[in-house]
Amino acid sequence: MWMPLKAENFESGGALKEISNPENLMLSEELRQIVFRTIESLPEDLRMAITLRELDGLSYEEIAAIMDCPVGTVRSRIFRAREAIDNKVQPLIRR
Repeated sequence: MWMPLKAENFESGGALKEISNPENLMLSEELRQIVFRTIESLPEDLRMAITLRELDGLSYEEIAAIMDCPVGTVRSRIFRAREAIDNKVQPLIRR
């Protein structure tokens, strides 16, 4: 299941705020790296849409204006980006 990326969860130290033990810390760092590598590997339109939504916190309407496309297109791009991220992250979560 997709969990929204929140910029505050990826601040200095690279660990999610909720991490409390070394094993979880390692897993969260690995997940963080996979998420960001996956985002970097996305086509530009998907990468821009997911970054503007999840890291910059913009609305679909604001993203549509920036990307000069319909809101439905923004929703589709964000869905496809989340799906790509989920496909990379799920195998780690199922460990």
